[in-house]
Amino acid sequence: KMTLVESSWFIVTIFIIAIVLLVDPKSSMGGSSMNPVLGLFSSASSGQQFVYNFCAVLISLFFILTVVLSLNN
Repeated sequence: KMTLVESSWFIVTIFIIAIVLLVDPKSSMGGSSMNPVLGLFSSASSGQQFVYNFCAVLISLFFILTVVLSLNN
């Protein structure tokens, strides 16, 4: 039987995989005529910024849960 920590770890993992597969990093570039090098310095929209921040929180949570699971076993 899976514990609460293991279940949370599994759900966080699924969310991270889904975000990586669904978010297109090229969509942050303004237009197709934009220089790709300049596109790296363009600011992301508020929606994209939320997704990036949410993904960072999930990755941090994944790391913490992994450490907790490894210490419990």
